[in-house]
Amino acid sequence: MISLEKILVAVDFSDHAKRALDYGAELARTFGSQLIVGHVVAKPDFLSQIPPGGEGYFPPNAQEIAADEAKQECEQWLRQVAVKDAKAVVVSGTPFVEIIKLARAEDVDLIIVGTHGRGVIAHALLGSVAEKVVQKASCPVLTVREGEHDFVMP
Repeated sequence: MISLEKILVAVDFSDHAKRALDYGAELARTFGSQLIVGHVVAKPDFLSQIPPGGEGYFPPNAQEIAADEAKQECEQWLRQVAVKDAKAVVVSGTPFVEIIKLARAEDVDLIIVGTHGRGVIAHALLGSVAEKVVQKASCPVLTVREGEHDFVMP
């Protein structure tokens, strides 16, 4: 029998992540699992802050501010899905690397990620966090695309 004691849903606060969280919450309720919502705060992009596009300044505690805001957002998302045994975890670094590290540290049985379903060219140029997690995770990974529930078999 499949045991899902811990489920990690990786979120980036997009609509795709919200859909992934819906799946995670439903599975957690069904299996009586602990639900962990994880968010990765990427390192500051200094190039985007060079004028004229950016403000040209990063406060010394930019990572800490971003992590605090992300934690609050994760906790708000958890309140919305109302899963009994749930927690939010925010880490900093490269998203796919940190998601995999978090899954190992928490000893999760399933990772759920939303995928943007980008076109072929964008995918080739940018890669995919979800694809890298699928390739490198040591546990099963469920990818959820927005609109997946609208598919009807002929």
